[in-house]
Order: sequence, then C-alpha cells, then structure tokens
Amino acid sequence: MTSKKEECFIIMPISDPEGYEKGHFKHIYADIITPACEKAGYQPVRADDINDTNMIHLDILKRLLDTPMAICDLSSRNPNVLFELGLRQAFDKPVVLIQEEDTPQIFDITLLRVVDYRQGFIYHQVIEDQNSIAEAIKSTKEATENKEGVNSLVKLLSLSKASTNEIQQTENNPMLQIVLAEMDAMRQELRRVSRNINQINIIERGTNIADHFERPQHQLAHLKDNFKQVKNSCLASNSHRRKKKGIELCHEIIRQAKLASFDEELPSSIRKEYKNLIASANKLIDNMPMTSIPCILEEDENA
Repeated sequence: MTSKKEECFIIMPISDPEGYEKGHFKHIYADIITPACEKAGYQPVRADDINDTNMIHLDILKRLLDTPMAICDLSSRNPNVLFELGLRQAFDKPVVLIQEEDTPQIFDITLLRVVDYRQGFIYHQVIEDQNSIAEAIKSTKEATENKEGVNSLVKLLSLSKASTNEIQQTENNPMLQIVLAEMDAMRQELRRVSRNINQINIIERGTNIADHFERPQHQLAHLKDNFKQVKNSCLASNSHRRKKKGIELCHEIIRQAKLASFDEELPSSIRKEYKNLIASANKLIDNMPMTSIPCILEEDENA
C-alpha cells in the first residue's frame, strides 16, 4: 500500500485572463504543472479542486498556508495570484516560482529564482519544462529542510515571519469572518491601486487616454508588418542563415507583443490581436525547426 503524497498548492489563475486563449491555464496545469509535481513526489491541488467543504475560502486559506510546498505561476501578473503569493511569503513557506517564457520581470529582487516554461506545447519542450519544474521543487524542498531560503523574502531581507493561531473550521467564528472580509477588501484595493498606477504612468508620459490606446495600435501594426516581411522572407528562401535570423526576429516580435499585451487598460480587441500575432509567430517558428535545415550550405556560408 503506497503512502499518501504530500500536497503542493498551485497558485495560478483559475479563470481565463484577458489576452489568453480559452482554457490556456487549464492546459498549463494539466500538461506541465501536474506531471512536474508528480515527478517530484507531490500531489498537486488547485483552488478549484477544493470542493469538499462549505467553507471553501477557509479551506483554500488553510491549504495556502499549511501545504509543505507551493508553486506560483507569475505569467499573467494576476492580482489574486500575487496576493496569495504575498501571504505565502509572509509566513515564510517554501514556494517555487514559474512563468511563461518572455514574461516581463515583476520583481526587482534578482536573487529570486524563476523557472520559465514554453507555451508552444511542443512535446519535447513540455517534457523538458516538466523536468525543470520538478527539479526546482526538489531543490526547494532540500533547501527548506536544511533551513536555507529559496525564494524566501523573509530570509533574503532578514524579516520576521508572520505567525497565526490555529484557525477554527467553524462558520460562526466571528474573527474568521473578519479575516475573510479583510482579505476580500485587500484584493479589491490591490486591483484599484493597480489601475491607478497605470493611469498615473500614462499622465507622467505626457499622454492622454486616447493616445494611450492609439500607441499600442500603431505598435501592433508595426509588429504585424515586421512579421509579414519575416514570414515572406523565410518561406521564399532555403538559406539556413536567413531562416535562423527569421526565428530570432520571430522571438523578438513575440517578446514585444507580450510586453504590450500585458497593459490592463488595453481594449480586449487589441489584446486579442496581439495574442493572435504571438500564435502566428510561434506557428512559423514551429514550421521552421532548425534540425530540418541543412547546416552546411557553402554558398550561404560565403554570402
């Protein structure tokens, strides 16, 4: 009889954020995160897996603070995700940070370790990403057992960790109701502050709201035009060097499109166009695997 695995709490978006295809993070959870946890010897559990009690919010809070391991996906820069990460950090609980490749840097603390995964769902890349995350989980567990901090702001900044008394699982606990209400209020405040910061940044750049929306449209048109030229050039040539350069340019287009699409003030239609451009660039890269391009072309090397 096999022993029950320890749980690993997964902090990530549950619903589909704007700018992502329907079911995107469900696929990330099922195809990358879950296998990685199992390889590291943990049972993954996400907030929407917790349905065995009427006090769902309480159970989620207890799992967030009590599970011996956690993974936090920073990809969408989701306020709820960052709020839950902050709670986990406050109590100095081990957490593995992951994000989609080319996600803009969120934290200025360079000592935090973040594992990148790729979004193309190419088989060998998925396996590699699973293994990378599994190794990060194992190393984080080992460091925790040795009293060393991995991604621990408490240890990195020499802070005192938070403490809490045992939370009673009773629906009539007035203190618990106050805590839950305060948590909801803090989430709302975090969203409001995030929106205000975006507006302040717009004003400081000397632009108005119309200019703010117009600029991404111009950038989108510019990136689309660049992608069209790269695509036509690569498809019209058998040059190894040109295809390699095309792949590099596609990655740069993807990077710039992702940076632009993270602006929460963008209309959903523009964000969707950025997402479609990213998908098209990834598709072009997938259709030009370097392993299928001849590596020795005398006329190309001498060009």
